[in-house]
Amino acid sequence: MEQYLLAVYDWVIKAKALNPEVCSWIGVYFKESYLHNLESTDLVLGPFIGEPTEHTRIPIDRGMCGLALREERIVNLDDVHSDTRHIACSLKTKSELVIPIQNQSGQFVAELDIDSNRLASFSKEIEDKFKKHCLSFPFKEDYIPLNPKLTIESDRLILRPILESDLPAIFDYAKREDVAKFVTFNAHETLEDTKKFFQYAKKEYANGFMEPLGITLKENPHLVIGTIGLKTKSSKHFSAEFGYALHPNFWGQNIMSEALKTFIDYAFTHLPYNRLQAHCMDANLASGRVMEKAGMKYEGTYREVMFVKEKMRTLKCYAILKREWKK
Repeated sequence: MEQYLLAVYDWVIKAKALNPEVCSWIGVYFKESYLHNLESTDLVLGPFIGEPTEHTRIPIDRGMCGLALREERIVNLDDVHSDTRHIACSLKTKSELVIPIQNQSGQFVAELDIDSNRLASFSKEIEDKFKKHCLSFPFKEDYIPLNPKLTIESDRLILRPILESDLPAIFDYAKREDVAKFVTFNAHETLEDTKKFFQYAKKEYANGFMEPLGITLKENPHLVIGTIGLKTKSSKHFSAEFGYALHPNFWGQNIMSEALKTFIDYAFTHLPYNRLQAHCMDANLASGRVMEKAGMKYEGTYREVMFVKEKMRTLKCYAILKREWKK
């Protein structure tokens, strides 16, 4: 669900870019029955850009948002104070445009809601522009799991979803104590431990997450020498976190920093994240260097923040923001 809402947020960003001057607040309301498969007629707030609103849930018989989906028509209000049915999300709002969104089955399942701090902001031309954009709305039923053929490439590497046939290669390094020393998982004792890891990966793929991807060399793309994954930390705050591990036979060759930098480039180019971060144990100096080489900045140390393997662990945090990456 988080990945789907991130896709919707990306769509909202593109909607605002059509005419930012009129978008003092812009967002999506869903029918709760559609988004969460509940027996409800209420509307629930999805991704938005603008000041926070207390109207995270709206009965379908209230406000312009309820009117648009109840009567399945566009509502274009030049002056919100002229209609007593208007629900004020902000005292600054002066005009409002609400466009109901219809899926391929002909059901109205969501709506684009735009508030403007100017009177009569939405001319017919502007309304038509947003109406056309609604035709590209990403529907939940079309949001497919992670493509098993997805690949992210760099000069030397291919990052791809892991396969069951990769398990012996993953076990070959996951069983080593020098790999498990600075990560949260215990060294794999048998191939059954690696199979459990694969089951976890399949669930993540089914939810659309790139967690984990296998790291392979282009010269031998069938041999997984490590993994790297990206998991949404907060869809509300558009942040995600990396985790990674590499076979010791390939340490000291800048492979992990290349994999991390390549993944960062992919995430900021194709996903609506603003912040990407990762942590390492304070004694893991090599991992800190990996993150710095990939362009991430050291932000601070969390003293004894995590209890892992019968011991309190101190973590160092590294991160990169999208505006820093653009430079």
